[in-house]
Amino acid sequence: MRHFLKRWVPGIPEQLLGPTIERVGDSQTLALLLIATAFFIGCMFVDPIVVILILVPIFKPLIQSTGLDPIHVGVIVTLQAAIGSATPPFGCDIFTAIAVFRRPYMDVIRGTPPFVFILLLATVILILFPQISLFLPSLGGQ
Repeated sequence: MRHFLKRWVPGIPEQLLGPTIERVGDSQTLALLLIATAFFIGCMFVDPIVVILILVPIFKPLIQSTGLDPIHVGVIVTLQAAIGSATPPFGCDIFTAIAVFRRPYMDVIRGTPPFVFILLLATVILILFPQISLFLPSLGGQ
């Protein structure tokens, strides 16, 4: 499938993000903020696996051009998928909580802001201090 897409629609990621890559330049922080925002918003509306399958190939040129560590990007993407799927209006985790706890939509929504705020703060910390997410993998190389 990958070869089919490369053959019939070459350069789509570069066309979609070309101007953005130029604006971001070499700033890893800006690139991670852009990636985190896109995955967060995407996961608010669609199942996380769908968002990951669609957005990872689109952001791959940006990740490579800024020299970001793939493990660090994976941690950020995973965290954004978790936050987005627990955030209104259509986060999948919200509907799971409604079914499990048998509570109305608005009751479940009222409980999410503190958790979303804490996880967004954790995202900012991980973006500013990538050593936190790369600590354990660095131990494996010794």
